[in-house]
Amino acid sequence: MKSKYPVLCGSILICELVVVYFAVLTTFGLVVKSAQTLSLAQLLIGASAIAVLAIVAVIMLPRRIGQKRPGVILGWIVQALLLASGFVLNSMFFVAVIFIALWAMAVYWSARIDREVAARS
Repeated sequence: MKSKYPVLCGSILICELVVVYFAVLTTFGLVVKSAQTLSLAQLLIGASAIAVLAIVAVIMLPRRIGQKRPGVILGWIVQALLLASGFVLNSMFFVAVIFIALWAMAVYWSARIDREVAARS
């Protein structure tokens, strides 16, 4: 039977990709032009690292109930990197907390739905 991890958790990670790249544009406009501490290339490299890891996490999410794959752990690493991006742009701390809560709920509900479906089968 198919797992619910790819649907719930994958949608959270894909939404994070959009937010990360909008944060790069905001950071470039606010921080870089005024302080000259980071270049656009450095911001894009950091955002691309988070994006690639998020895409790999989506690909590695469990596809079947009971399947063990590293996608959920990689997703938690993406959440940690998103939280760390708050040191570059302070408002990302707030965004990261929201996405961490969404990720935790997606992981919890996916596992719960999978357990209930397995029990009914």
